[in-house]
Amino acid sequence: MTSFFSARSVLALLGLVVLSGCTERQPAQELRSLSGSEKAVFLCRDASGVGRPFSDCPDRNTDDDDRPDQKLSVMALVSQTLTDEVAVVNVTDGHVIDIDPSTPGYGFLRVGGRPVSMAVTPGGLSSFVATAEAGKNGIFALPTRLLAAPQAKGETLDLTTWNACRLDETPGELAILVDSAGSCADEENEAPVAESGADLDDEKVNAGQRRKLVVSFPDSGRLGVIDAQAVLNRSHGSFDPCPVSYVELSADVPAGVAQTLPADLLPAEACSEVPAPMAPAATKRSPRPAGFAQTDGRLYVADAGAPVIHVLDTTNVCGITELSPLLPLSLRDPNRVVTTRRLAVSPLTPARKQYVYAIDAEDQPHATVMAFDVSPGSTDPTPIVRPGSPELPGEKPDRLTFGAPAHDVVFAYRDIPYVDPDTGAAEFGVRCSPDPDDATGPAALARPNGDFTVGARPGLLRGLFGFVLLTSGQIEVVDVDDLDADCRRPITPNPTSSPDFRGCANDEPDKTYVDSDGLPLTTNEQSCRVVEPHRSRSARLMLNNSLVGIRAPSLRTFPQLVPAPGNVSSAPEDRPRLLAVPFPGKEDSTDVFVGATLYTSAASGGDALPVDPNSKASEDLSSQNSLVLPPLEPRAYPADGRSSLTFEGALSEGEQRAGFLNAATGELTDASLSFCSAGVHDPSAMANLAVSELGLSAANAEAFGAIHGDFVQITSRFPDEADSYWQSADMSRADCVALFGEADAQTLLPERDLKITEAFAGRLVVRSTSSATLEAFDACFPTALSYRIRGGRQWVLLRGGQLRHDIVASGAESRCVRSCNPLYKWQKSRVFEVSSPSPNCRAASQVQSEASPDDALSLRVGCPAADEVACIYNQDDARYRSLMGSEAESCIFNGLTERFAVYKGRRASVRGESFTWQTTGGFVPLEMTLISQSTVVAPQSIQYLSQPEQLAVVDGASQGLSLLSLDTFGIVKPSPFY
Repeated sequence: MTSFFSARSVLALLGLVVLSGCTERQPAQELRSLSGSEKAVFLCRDASGVGRPFSDCPDRNTDDDDRPDQKLSVMALVSQTLTDEVAVVNVTDGHVIDIDPSTPGYGFLRVGGRPVSMAVTPGGLSSFVATAEAGKNGIFALPTRLLAAPQAKGETLDLTTWNACRLDETPGELAILVDSAGSCADEENEAPVAESGADLDDEKVNAGQRRKLVVSFPDSGRLGVIDAQAVLNRSHGSFDPCPVSYVELSADVPAGVAQTLPADLLPAEACSEVPAPMAPAATKRSPRPAGFAQTDGRLYVADAGAPVIHVLDTTNVCGITELSPLLPLSLRDPNRVVTTRRLAVSPLTPARKQYVYAIDAEDQPHATVMAFDVSPGSTDPTPIVRPGSPELPGEKPDRLTFGAPAHDVVFAYRDIPYVDPDTGAAEFGVRCSPDPDDATGPAALARPNGDFTVGARPGLLRGLFGFVLLTSGQIEVVDVDDLDADCRRPITPNPTSSPDFRGCANDEPDKTYVDSDGLPLTTNEQSCRVVEPHRSRSARLMLNNSLVGIRAPSLRTFPQLVPAPGNVSSAPEDRPRLLAVPFPGKEDSTDVFVGATLYTSAASGGDALPVDPNSKASEDLSSQNSLVLPPLEPRAYPADGRSSLTFEGALSEGEQRAGFLNAATGELTDASLSFCSAGVHDPSAMANLAVSELGLSAANAEAFGAIHGDFVQITSRFPDEADSYWQSADMSRADCVALFGEADAQTLLPERDLKITEAFAGRLVVRSTSSATLEAFDACFPTALSYRIRGGRQWVLLRGGQLRHDIVASGAESRCVRSCNPLYKWQKSRVFEVSSPSPNCRAASQVQSEASPDDALSLRVGCPAADEVACIYNQDDARYRSLMGSEAESCIFNGLTERFAVYKGRRASVRGESFTWQTTGGFVPLEMTLISQSTVVAPQSIQYLSQPEQLAVVDGASQGLSLLSLDTFGIVKPSPFY
């Protein structure tokens, strides 16, 4: 047989000839030996070439390294899909091994076809490679003693070196199972052990127990079981058929299985909008096994063809049986058939919890991750639906979603033992406790210290965590079961069962989490939801102080009122005010950070937070606007955010440009837009809001809807005067200008407004609110209309230019109605200004004649319009300085990321004037990255190495094999190996 290395040598020599012709000024090109890397396996080997259990590595005792059998190295085998090879990396010594140093270039282990999967025996004596190539499907055994350059002169490693057998089908994944139950005890070796590449009975782990290879066959939808020793006993260079026992897989989906919803996602009984989260109807799809995830007694198999994850009982490896499957479902799209390709199973935690994460590769807009509870006693086979999803707009309750598609996933369980001072025993699985009654126990030792260098903190991973490899090269860290979670919270408890504004609940009564000196026993972060199972981990403490900086949501500046275009700024006492409203239970002292300064309503002077529109504490406070930032859900805040609150504001930042008005039917259509998706509130939807949110009677709600329903503002320009259209138009251009005004005026005329009377997904029913008839609109605007949809006599809040709303299309006509789905609980952006009735209010002109200097700062809240029916309170009542407890309390805007009220000024609010503010200190996920080394990445696989506590990532582009530390979250040198 011709050695593969001869061809490689020719290529390398040609490369040297070419390089010799280069000038000295050309930069040296970095030599990269790995190409098309896809997967890796790791093993432990001593200096004499004998494999060892991986738990023996890394070698922490170097005193005996003069003995070959005691000098241990971590080795990695990395599949090379472009060259049909397996590269060997000595991770401990930090270099790629050249199997044939006698020829130029790197030499690797040649196997028979494209290596698609690999596995290592528990004792490290041999590795196995499954290859997939027409006519070369097979299993190759690579004894550990041969993972080095040949010692004898002239000896080479080629295809004839390996023990191998042929497969009749294309293989997929490969795993090794151990017959710990002795079910295969009657089997005998096919050939004498002396002829084999390795005797697996010599392994120190599970000694005497047979090793079985389990390989998937995607095309036939089954698994094959092959005796590992039987492959090792094959004659070198032979390629006879493998002795395979088959396990047929089922793709049956049980009928009537539903996902379990948490309490905060259960719809009201009358809500027909939320369908039961049932499994999709049975299909005739055939199984197509994909990725493996292995744990004691179980093998989980992803399926790329059918909506199941196979669960196999492997306690009897010579009689593997299939159990009831896990069922990948989609809560948001229950009719979609969900398939999987990659998955991982966690170790069993001290709390006896265990999970499977599986990648939904066909989810939209890109691949996401599902979580399954497979703990002992768990009976739910469907993806976990997480509580708290209403507080995370846009989140899929049963999916972990990231900024790029998920490609692979792995778990890691890490622990730090704490020594019990009473017994001297080291305890594992200790949960941090903030209980002040426990002052010295192991649980107290896990608490954070004053500068967050010891104990609970974001950078200490202690417990069970998930790691999701994204196609972008990022690795996202997911909290699963953080042992320090109880100490990542505020010091103030909430003993009630209802979560408070910090997200805390069910705390022990009469306890504050401080020690006898008043020092915190927790991180004192702002929310109890900093750590949440099956959600991204925060990269930093949710705190603002001089030690950590601005790491929790804060304002860059107080909100500023920006006048409407073309309007002159009025006196401060006449303007509308945006003011913070205290949180329930914290009426006497609410606060917000502005930059690095804490402003509180309990203070006076420069650091006071204004909450009373009629406060006379200082001239500055009389004109300052404010709001507070609720800490309920940290993930609701972007790292940096911008918001605008505009009177009669548009529902989006840009214009719509494809509207068509039918004057005969009074309908506006736009093929480019769903009006329900845009959040349009017609009078009916607005009346519903008035009843459910503001508590109005049916009669008042109808009046409220008529006043505050949305309207269309036409922004189109007229055709040029020279346009031939005007020769046959029903109106002249001059008449149109006189009626509607030009489109470039700073303030558009109200004649351009069309009141929405009914809203449907594909059309709006409108009427004119002025003397301009619909026929006049038709005559003056003959082409596609440019327009904006605005809120009527209300303030519209945009966050990052986006409107959050709860409008959905309903019924056969797709009428725009407010959703009853609990997921839309916090989807609100409509703010109604608060006024005060006469005689407890003044018009702007009244103040000018008052003699007292304080009059300008008295009765600052303006009078209601004559037809207003909501948000009216007596500002002269000292009990209601911040609306709390008043008849207008329902008009407080209590959003996820802001809490405030808008008080009407003495003058009427003007369309287009707006309050603007920016936030910083929002949620930043903890992630690791490959692109610190190169931006050209194509990550392929990830695994956790428990002994060195590192992640191993294989990149198919430029990075080869990279190791990342779970302490520093950076790449561990000398990796990457390429």
